[in-house]
Amino acid sequence: MRLITKFIPNLITITRIIMSFLFAYAIIDQFLYNEDKSIMLIILFSAICISDLLDGRIARKMNSVSIIGAKLDVFADLLYIILSYVTLVNVKILPLWFLGFVCLKFSEFIATSKFMKNYNKNSNNPFVFDKIGRAIAAMFFIIPGIACIYKCFETNSLTIVLNCLLYVIFFGGIYSSYLRIKSCLVCFKLNNNIDI
Repeated sequence: MRLITKFIPNLITITRIIMSFLFAYAIIDQFLYNEDKSIMLIILFSAICISDLLDGRIARKMNSVSIIGAKLDVFADLLYIILSYVTLVNVKILPLWFLGFVCLKFSEFIATSKFMKNYNKNSNNPFVFDKIGRAIAAMFFIIPGIACIYKCFETNSLTIVLNCLLYVIFFGGIYSSYLRIKSCLVCFKLNNNIDI
């Protein structure tokens, strides 16, 4: 029984992976084939967000946090984000530059996490998170839902809000990158006894 309960958080994460494909498929049906999938998009988006909130909390509550679970969670998040963004770029709802920014930001997250992890072996988490980076990642996560809602209801004021939000996220992401790279330099200097 303990083995089954230990697998529940990972099962929730795997379900999010499946829902990500369904979400992308619903985007295509809604915006390319003009089938009304607005309710399905809202339900899938909500379920994806809820599953992302629940899997980690349940893992911590059941004392079943694992490196595999953490990596699976980040993979599921990345898959949802990239799949959604690629689909939304293809149906001309989101700009291509923002997808490129998301990919660069994720690459920077992996590289800086690995670098900082080399200097802090005490942590069991394979990734190093920062508050601003978490906020930006959360925004990356909700943009597909906001973009779908905006496009389903086609209001001009939402177009302005969406574009402003993309630029705020972009500048916040640049600031987060600056802080992460600065932290890497501090770790390097401390580890090599270089004056700061």
